[in-house]
Amino acid sequence: MPAVVVAVLAAGLPLGGGLAGQEEAGDEADEAVPAAMALIVSGGVREGRMTLGPAFAYEGSASQPEETGPYELRGLDGEGTVLFRTRLTPGEMSDGGSGFTVVLPFEPGWTETLDRIELRGPEGVATLDRSAGVRAMLVRDRDTGQVRAILRNAPPSGGLPPSLAADSARLEIIRGLPRPPS
Repeated sequence: MPAVVVAVLAAGLPLGGGLAGQEEAGDEADEAVPAAMALIVSGGVREGRMTLGPAFAYEGSASQPEETGPYELRGLDGEGTVLFRTRLTPGEMSDGGSGFTVVLPFEPGWTETLDRIELRGPEGVATLDRSAGVRAMLVRDRDTGQVRAILRNAPPSGGLPPSLAADSARLEIIRGLPRPPS
C-alpha cells in the first residue's frame, strides 16, 4: 500500500490552538530559545467517528493550545494519572470532516510513563496506546527541524513521495506512542 500523506503542516492543516513553535517573529525573535521536547498529536472526526493519529516526541518548540472547545485531549500513565490535558476545537477540512494537530510540551520522563492518549468528545472516546496505532513517519527538514509532513501507512523501508524525496529531510519512524529507549 502506498504511503498516504496525512498532514503537511505547511499546507495549512487545521491546528487546534495553532502550531506551537512557529509563532510570528516579533521583538523577541533574536533571543535564543533553549531546545525542549515537544509532542505532536493529530486527529479528527469523520462521519461521526473520532480518530487519533500517531503521536511523535521530538526536539522542538511547543506551547499549550488556547484550551477551548468540546474536545479534550489527554495523556495518561499506566495507573490512569493524567500527565497532560488540553481542550480543542477541530478545524473544518475540505472533505467534510474536521481535524486538528497540536504540539504540546513533552516531559522526557513520559517516554517511560505515557501509556495512552485519549480524545474525548461528543462522539465518545478515541484511544491511542502503545499496542495500537498505524505505522507512520514524521518527516522533518534536516536543517531547520521543521515538521514537513506526517505519512501514514509508510513502508518500513522509509520511502517518500516524490514531492518530499527531493528535499533534504530527516526521517523518524514511529508507531503509536513514543517508545522507551531500547
